Amino acid sequence: MKKYDVIISGGGMIGSIAAVALSQKDLSVLLIEANKPAVIDESKPRDLRVSAISADNINFLKTLGIFNKLIPSRIQAYDKMQVWDNRSSGEIEFTADYSKQDYLGYLLENINLIQAAWKTVAANCDTLAQTQIKTLENDGAQIRVELTTGETFKSRLLVAAEGRKSRIRDLAEIKTKEKSYHQHGLVAYLSIDKAPTKTALQAFNQGGPIGILPIDAKENIFSIVWSLADDKVDEFLNCNEAQFEQAISQAIGKDFGRIKLTSKRAAFPLSQLYAQKYFNNRIVLCGDTAHGVHPLAGQGVNLGIGDIQQLVDTIDSQLLKDDELLHRALKKYQRRRLSKVQETSEMMSFLHHLFKDDNHIKKPVRNFGMNILNKLPIKQWLMQQAGSR
Repeated sequence: MKKYDVIISGGGMIGSIAAVALSQKDLSVLLIEANKPAVIDESKPRDLRVSAISADNINFLKTLGIFNKLIPSRIQAYDKMQVWDNRSSGEIEFTADYSKQDYLGYLLENINLIQAAWKTVAANCDTLAQTQIKTLENDGAQIRVELTTGETFKSRLLVAAEGRKSRIRDLAEIKTKEKSYHQHGLVAYLSIDKAPTKTALQAFNQGGPIGILPIDAKENIFSIVWSLADDKVDEFLNCNEAQFEQAISQAIGKDFGRIKLTSKRAAFPLSQLYAQKYFNNRIVLCGDTAHGVHPLAGQGVNLGIGDIQQLVDTIDSQLLKDDELLHRALKKYQRRRLSKVQETSEMMSFLHHLFKDDNHIKKPVRNFGMNILNKLPIKQWLMQQAGSR
């Protein structure tokens, strides 16, 4: 039976990046993924799931050697963010600190990041695809897993990065708290003639925000994430293209010229999720397995990459051999990540509730707050938060 320092269950964005980062600490790593490894066919349409990766985390991906394996034609840097409220005069703008770097972050398809990480993983650790963990033993001294293929392995640590519906989290008996926002996020690609091409845009409306993210500056192609009430989403998923384009124009609330739908539409439910703890003995949670936040600021994947960085900073091969030292290290990981995630998630929930309706108290607060904030030094702090891990 082969033994590893770390087994990672889940080969999506967070799991595959974790495999690269941990293997580069001279740890032996096995990455297990239930599906086939991600592959991009550049002749086919873009994948609808898109992420905004902050500048700090882009630098981390560069350090790991993942960034240079991204397909260049399928990524887009952005150097500004503009946010406005269509029911007041409130506006705020963020701009990159060009003395440090010329972008706030990059926008890319999730599948692009996954395939780049898998290419990097291949040179650093073992991988198994189209299988998953069937049973596990977590006695505190080591982990023993049996896969659906019948293979068995041992490790000193098991990292669960399987997304919100995690089997490992359930097997570890770690409970979660989940609160629905009673919304769906509708995603699609649009061609928008006159929208700024390297600026992430967000407009707040009655019911929820719409994010307009530049994905291809040359072709003026944008990815949208439109937060809609559960009882409204089917209407906009199924209406004809002209009706949809008109609705998008109204939701944006600015004249950006002709808007054209260039893809299929899809939607996913929005909720806030917290795991009540981030580890149990030698099982540790990362990414959406540990937490889920509202997508209005695009922080989900950035928080997951932050989990990885904290975990990499916390453990090493010697520490994994000592039960007591590992327990202390994972408590530190849990404490720091719980604090960061709660801070970010609760801020997203606050903004969601502040902007989703026209309560007579909320409206003047929004207008005053956004305009004042746009002139104060605290805006730089908020920009760092929006681009942090």
